[in-house]
Amino acid sequence: MTHLAPMLAQYIYQPFYKPLPAWDLWYLLLLPLCLAIAIVYKSIRSDEMKSVPRQALGLFVFIIVVMILTGGALAALVNILR
Repeated sequence: MTHLAPMLAQYIYQPFYKPLPAWDLWYLLLLPLCLAIAIVYKSIRSDEMKSVPRQALGLFVFIIVVMILTGGALAALVNILR
């Protein structure tokens, strides 16, 4: 059994040492995170639960737009300072 251990060691998942290949699209994980934040925030702050979906969708779009604009501004700043 000890002869198989070195061969099998390459297949063992080690977080932080060998990240999963799904991390090539890490930025897509921001969408469900922003949606969850918008829903929870509006659920807490809203007076009526009837208006939560519309308000949460608006907040979700606002968060995404601000993130895109901030990323573009930071990318422009990096290109200017380079």
